[in-house]
Amino acid sequence: MHCVELASFDVVHRKLGWPWLAIDPAHARFAFTSADDRIATRLFAEGRVSDGPSFALPADLGLASGLRAFAIDPRGELLAVAGANDVATLASRGELARSTMAHLAREGFVAKAISFDRTGARLWISAENAHETAIVSVDARTHAVFGMVRSAAFPPDAFHDLHVHSQDDAVLLLAACGQDGTFARIAGWSDGPPVAIPTKLDAGGQPAGFVGFSEDGARVHLASDYTLETYAWPTLEHLSSAPFEDVFTSSYSGVVLGGSIYVDGEVEIGDVGDDAVMRFDRAALTGSLEKPPVPRGMWVGRLGPNAVLTVESKGDPARGRVVAIRNLAN
Repeated sequence: MHCVELASFDVVHRKLGWPWLAIDPAHARFAFTSADDRIATRLFAEGRVSDGPSFALPADLGLASGLRAFAIDPRGELLAVAGANDVATLASRGELARSTMAHLAREGFVAKAISFDRTGARLWISAENAHETAIVSVDARTHAVFGMVRSAAFPPDAFHDLHVHSQDDAVLLLAACGQDGTFARIAGWSDGPPVAIPTKLDAGGQPAGFVGFSEDGARVHLASDYTLETYAWPTLEHLSSAPFEDVFTSSYSGVVLGGSIYVDGEVEIGDVGDDAVMRFDRAALTGSLEKPPVPRGMWVGRLGPNAVLTVESKGDPARGRVVAIRNLAN
């Protein structure tokens, strides 16, 4: 595997939940928690990584005082941050808007994940209470509420992860619930409020993590422990299952680059696990282990047409990296 490290940086995460970084819906910018309660941003363009604006976190939404999730908009102008009970939109000069979850959804809801939409004009917020879960759509700058999609609660201690679709005005929520499996919710909109799109994974499936949408947006690829699973968009009807090599175990993450599907994981040599990557063809049916070296750390997601964002899973600060993959056409 021909990998070139383009940039590295320190991620100060403290009490923040995984993955400690956020990628914008256009896959051109990313943000990460840095020292002094700030969120740093970077732009990946034309094969280079450059600095973007830095955002100071509000005192009550700092790394040690309530920050749960954050997101960067596609233009790099705005940052959205969420605590358990508050959501704020920040510009580099300070707060633009702040709302409570009681205002955005209803009393008792706790924010779990946040993302800008494809244009950066709206925010998607995933939230839950003891009885149900909700995906809320609001104006990014004013927090005017466009609507809320409510659904059944997930098993306890669900980890929420939002993925904005590459072509449609829709978002995929994956909730990892440990041994109870992974549950999905999809919300979309056209001219009005968001609506729920029923899927085959609303009631849950095997534990799996998001790898990526296919280039045409028609499929969703997920990685389980031992297989690459492919589903139709947006019904999430199961299309295929491709096994990993016997020595390979996935890290429930990966990317789609240049038509190939890459799954991050490790191979066990004795009692020691080494970073490893499996590469599958466009049909998601045939895969093989890539020859080392491979990108180090846990894969956060895709940047541009040919790079991945990774971060070490241990250490505080943890080491983040932008790594280009140069043999996509092979």
